[in-house]
Amino acid sequence: MMRPIIAPGEAARRLEMIFPRSAFDTTLTSPIAGWAVAAMIYIDAVAGEEETFWTRPSGLIWQQDSVLTGRTTDAERREWRRAASKNRQAVEALLDEWKIAVAPRFRENSRETLRDDILASLHELGAVRQRPGLATTSPAPRWALEASFADLFLPQLADEDLVRAVEEWTDTHLDAGYRLRAHRARSRESLDHVVTVTLPDGQRRTLEPSGSSLILKGVIEEWAPRRLADPVLLSVSEPGQKMDLTDGAMLAQLGVQIDVGALLPDALLADLGTEPVEFWIVEAVSTDGPIDTRRKRELLEWAAEHHIRPSSCRFLTAFASRNASPAKRRLKDLAIGTFAWFADEPESELGWCLIKNSEDAPLVLDERARRDDHGPEVP
Repeated sequence: MMRPIIAPGEAARRLEMIFPRSAFDTTLTSPIAGWAVAAMIYIDAVAGEEETFWTRPSGLIWQQDSVLTGRTTDAERREWRRAASKNRQAVEALLDEWKIAVAPRFRENSRETLRDDILASLHELGAVRQRPGLATTSPAPRWALEASFADLFLPQLADEDLVRAVEEWTDTHLDAGYRLRAHRARSRESLDHVVTVTLPDGQRRTLEPSGSSLILKGVIEEWAPRRLADPVLLSVSEPGQKMDLTDGAMLAQLGVQIDVGALLPDALLADLGTEPVEFWIVEAVSTDGPIDTRRKRELLEWAAEHHIRPSSCRFLTAFASRNASPAKRRLKDLAIGTFAWFADEPESELGWCLIKNSEDAPLVLDERARRDDHGPEVP
C-alpha cells in the first residue's frame, strides 16, 4: 500500500506550521514547496521504508493537478512513477494514453529553485534525504522525504494531533537553534491571530496576519456569497509569497493557466453561475494599490496572457472602510468600469461607471452591474 496522497495546498499549510515564515526562509512554505511534498508523497518517494524510491526535481515539475486529483489508485501512481523516472517524453506518452492534456503547474526552469532552494534546505533541516554514493554531478534521482517528516502529511492527522506531531518532530529532528526559532515563531503567531478564511466550498485556509488578509477574508466570506451566484476562489496572493492556486482542478477545467512568476492580483474568483463565466480580479488595499487605470490595463493584459477573455473580467478594489485613509486618498483614482467594497459595510458596493455613451467615451457599465443595480440606470 502506498501512502495516502495530500493536496498541494494542504501540504503548504502544514509546511507553514512546521517552518513558520517569521523564523525560516519563506521558500520552505511557498506553493512550489507544498507542490514538491505532495508530488513526492504521490509517488511514495519516502526514505527508510522497505524500498526507497528516489526522485529528481524535474520529475516533480512534470506532475500536474489532473494527475494528482484524477489518477489516485496505487496502480496509476506507480505507472506515473515509472514514466516520471524516465523522461518527459515518457510522461507525455502516459498522459496521452490517459487522455489528459499536458498542463504542468510550474515551468521547467523551476527545477533549479526546487533543487537548490527547497530540497537542499529541507535536507539541511533533516526533512529530506539524499541518496548516498552519488556524485554531485550525477543526473540520477537522489531525493526522498524522510519517513518521520512524511508522517506529518498523513491526511488523517489533524487539529490537536497534528499540532502535537509537529511539535514532537521539531523537538526530535531540528537542532537547538532551529528548535528555538520554530517555537518562538509559533508563539508569536498564536498571539498575532493568524487569519483563518472559510472558502466558498467550505474548506478553510490561513493567511498571514495583515490588514490585507483581513480585507481578503471579508471579500471571500462576505462579498462573494452576496455578489456572485456560484463563487469559486481560484487563487490568492499574500505579501511575501507568490500566488497560491487554491483550485487547480477548476483552473484546468476553465482553461486558465496561471504563471505564478508574473504580475499577480490579490485574489481571483470565478462566478460559475453566469454564462459565460465571469472572473473577478480583486485587489485588497490596506495601504495602497487600488485598481486605477494603469493597474486595470496591466490586469487585463495579465488576464489575456492567462487565457481569460478580457470581456469576462470584472474588477473589485476592497478597502477596510470608507473612513480608512487608503479609501479617502484613492477612491478618486478608481478606474472606470470597476467596483469598490468596504469590509465594514459588507452589504453594499460602489460602482464607478460612465452614465452615457459618446464617441470618445464608450459605455463600460457591464450588464451584471445594471441587473444588480450597482450603478445608475443607463439610457
